[in-house]
Amino acid sequence: MNTLPTFDRLVPGAGRPSLAWWAGSAAALLAAAWFDTYLALPGLSGLPWLGAGVGLAIVLRVRWQGLPLLVGVWALAGVLAGLSPWAVAVQAVGPAGATWAVGEVLRRLGGRADLERARDALVLGAVALLVGGPLMAGVQTAMPAVARTAAEASLLDLLAWPWHALGLLTGSLPAIAVARASRRRTRGAWHLAGGVTLALSAVAAAWLWFGGLSLSIVASAAVAWWPHVLLLGLLLAGTLTLPLLALLGVAAVAAAGTATGTGPFASLSPAGAIAALCGYLGSLMVMLLTARSIGQELRLRERRAVTALGAARLAVAEWHRHRAEEVHLSADWLALTRHRDPVTWTPRAWLDDVHIDDRGRLQEALSEVTLGERDQWQQELRVQSDDGWHWVEVNVVAAERDLAGQPLRLVATMADVSERHEAQERQRLSASLFEHLHEGLLIADADLRVLDANAAYTQILDVTLAELIGRVPSLLQPNPSDPLARQQRAAMWTGLRQHGRWRGELIERRRDGQISTLQATISQVHGPEGDLRYHVLAISDITEQRVARERLERQAHFDELTRLPNRARLSQLLGDAMRAADRDGYLLAVCYLDLDRFKPVNDRHGHEGGDRLLVELAGRLRGALRSRDLWADAAARLGGDEFVLLLRAGSMEEARLAVERVLRVVSQPYVIDPMQEPVQITASLGATVYPIDRSDADTLLRHADHAMYGAKQSGRNGYLFFDPELRRRTEERVMAIGRVQEALDRAEFVLFYQPIVDMRSQRVFGLEALLRWDHPEKGLIAPMQFLPLITNTGLSARVGDWVLSQALEHLAQWRRAGLDLQVNVNISARHLQEPDFVQRLAELLARHPDPLAEHLKLEIVESEAHADLAASSQLLARCRALGVRSALDDFGTGHSTLTHLQRLPVDVLKIDRSFVNHMLDDAQDKALVEGVIGLARTFGCSVVAEGVETPAQARMLLDLGCDSAQGTGIAAPMPAAQVADWVRSYSGLFALAPAGSPRLATGTGPEAPVDSGG
Repeated sequence: MNTLPTFDRLVPGAGRPSLAWWAGSAAALLAAAWFDTYLALPGLSGLPWLGAGVGLAIVLRVRWQGLPLLVGVWALAGVLAGLSPWAVAVQAVGPAGATWAVGEVLRRLGGRADLERARDALVLGAVALLVGGPLMAGVQTAMPAVARTAAEASLLDLLAWPWHALGLLTGSLPAIAVARASRRRTRGAWHLAGGVTLALSAVAAAWLWFGGLSLSIVASAAVAWWPHVLLLGLLLAGTLTLPLLALLGVAAVAAAGTATGTGPFASLSPAGAIAALCGYLGSLMVMLLTARSIGQELRLRERRAVTALGAARLAVAEWHRHRAEEVHLSADWLALTRHRDPVTWTPRAWLDDVHIDDRGRLQEALSEVTLGERDQWQQELRVQSDDGWHWVEVNVVAAERDLAGQPLRLVATMADVSERHEAQERQRLSASLFEHLHEGLLIADADLRVLDANAAYTQILDVTLAELIGRVPSLLQPNPSDPLARQQRAAMWTGLRQHGRWRGELIERRRDGQISTLQATISQVHGPEGDLRYHVLAISDITEQRVARERLERQAHFDELTRLPNRARLSQLLGDAMRAADRDGYLLAVCYLDLDRFKPVNDRHGHEGGDRLLVELAGRLRGALRSRDLWADAAARLGGDEFVLLLRAGSMEEARLAVERVLRVVSQPYVIDPMQEPVQITASLGATVYPIDRSDADTLLRHADHAMYGAKQSGRNGYLFFDPELRRRTEERVMAIGRVQEALDRAEFVLFYQPIVDMRSQRVFGLEALLRWDHPEKGLIAPMQFLPLITNTGLSARVGDWVLSQALEHLAQWRRAGLDLQVNVNISARHLQEPDFVQRLAELLARHPDPLAEHLKLEIVESEAHADLAASSQLLARCRALGVRSALDDFGTGHSTLTHLQRLPVDVLKIDRSFVNHMLDDAQDKALVEGVIGLARTFGCSVVAEGVETPAQARMLLDLGCDSAQGTGIAAPMPAAQVADWVRSYSGLFALAPAGSPRLATGTGPEAPVDSGG
């Protein structure tokens, strides 16, 4: 970046002066000192004159560092001139101090050394005249006096003042100009050779006048003014250095001629000669400085104008009508057009860059301005540049006219207004949208006073624009009378303060009193400084949408017939009630209500009559609900005649009283048809109490539903509370049944067999199949631990089929091995009464090629056989038809009669172990055993005694006539793989010790009865 040349810093950015500079400065100073010493004017001492100016230039460059050079050179000049020591001292120190003082004053005042402004020339001249001149004149008086009269001395001392001031200017300005290299700003029209010629011509003219030539008065006058004309011409060429150097030469020639008495002022007295010389040189100096200042001021104004045009982005073109070479195009003009060469540019080239739709208007305007028909033309049109089309504002004006008033020079300006056009287009679009938008728009100032509103806004709220302008609209008033509206406004202003915008619904009353719902969006608009300028409010009427939404919400959350909450709404209510119960510590009774025998009402009165009953029932339920400050009971309809109630209570007793009150209300007569008798109807209600039943919402409803079905099974018109502990046991039972199913699927069941022997013949003739569960973790589990779980399930039949299949497979293996055995299989009543039991039994028998039916015996417990005697008799008869015989197990523990025994087609009666165990010491049990043996003989059945454990029991049974027996005294149940070896090794009951048996992993207590069958 260039730094302006100031008096304070002639060479900005330069370092310390070089040795060459010092040498050049010393040489210039010596030359000036020689001139001042040997060509001193008459009546003046040899004080530095031109040398003072050169010294000032040095001081301005290096300040006090140049003082030794000044003092040394001027002292040397005084010594060479033969001055006395005092005169040498005065001549060396006085001018140096005066020069330094002038330099410091110039630095304080500031200014530009290239005399860019008139003020700079004025400052330099004033300081030279008011500071430098008096100081040098003071030094002049201190010098030893020369030969002169008293009158001349006074006049000469007075003239020394302007003379030395003129010397400071004449000597310093060329040096300053050379130091700043001002010649680089010379215009191209004048080259260096031409400038030097003019400068030498000016010096030559001065020599002609001051050289002592004999000239006529006319010639003398002409030659006297030649330096003025030539220096002025040289200055107009654009340089300051050459005119100042020429002025220095003219001054030197003039001073030398005057000092030697050859100039035009030789005939004058010393004072007159000095005064005339000061006037002549002063006129040259004033002319140059004035012309320089005026020229620089004009150029400065021109630069300012160009800068202003550039800052305004104003493109300028200037051309002469008759001189094609006089064309000026600004940089912005070149950027806005495609024609870039000012030499070949013409208005026609400009027209080529204008849009074809605008070209005719511009051509007509140029013609009118050129012909003087109009002074100025202004219009907007489109111009093409390298980067596309631009909208520009064009001004064409005649800048210069001839004597006849016809335009000679025209100036055209273009301002790029593309952004303004785009903004205007956007503004027109916004205005169109503002007026035609279906949404209502309102613009208010920072104080909420309305500035404008579109037609949609006035139509939505039924107000006129005149009523809105300048007032605060009702939608922006912070405290409306309606509580809901006040709450909405509070939310709106909170959102505005926090986020600068808000969107939501507002309730507003129209002029006709109708309440409308508005979807509103309000935003704040801030200015560049962040200050609030406007509020923009957009509204749309969503009253119909709100009504439709509420209708859909009612349909989604409420039953259309009874207006009670539906299942979806019930889920929300139940969740809220559960959280409130946890928070407030009260009980919540979840009640499931179902009407008893509602179908006959529909059949008798039709669906419309049933609907009327349900509507009245819903009204009664609402009336039976209680409400407090912090909670309220609730009722919902699930569908049909099923309802759910949520009743708060402080205790279980309060919950029961609330349920009973509801049932009393429900059981009141219903008038469905005034012409008929009222309808009496009751309800069954199941309830569960939260948090005693700490389940989730869906599970609570299921528990209440289960309890309701329990109430119906108990006879209807009542209620039942769900028992969580009973539910837990039921779930455990279900899980246990599932585990039994897994055991069957994983083949964890096994069959053990207990031998049945003929105690008289000491022969094994049969085996009873006994089911065991070989649990992978608990070991062998007796059937009494798991069979009761599946007795009344379909799994019982599946397990029974598996037992039959395995028993027949083992029987076939033993018979193929030569063992004449029969197998007894326990059959439950549920299994026996399966519709396809006989068919499945036949299929199992058919799987084996050997006839096994006569060797298979089905055992059925006496009590189960009597539960459905006819069905059991029929099924056993069908089995006998297949060749399969049957036995009545645990005989004597049921309630058989002779009729029952006669009707059942059984072949064997098995005496229950409880009688056998105590017959030795209990006469009644012995008598019962004898009776069973007698009945068997009477009905043609064989008899088998169970639970024989000692030889004494065996001997008594033989004495009573019972030959067949089984029990641990004979053999404990054994795996199928051990049966064959045991049978072959059997040698009689009284020769064997009781066989050991594996411990049964029953989990508790002693071993369960091993003959518990499957």
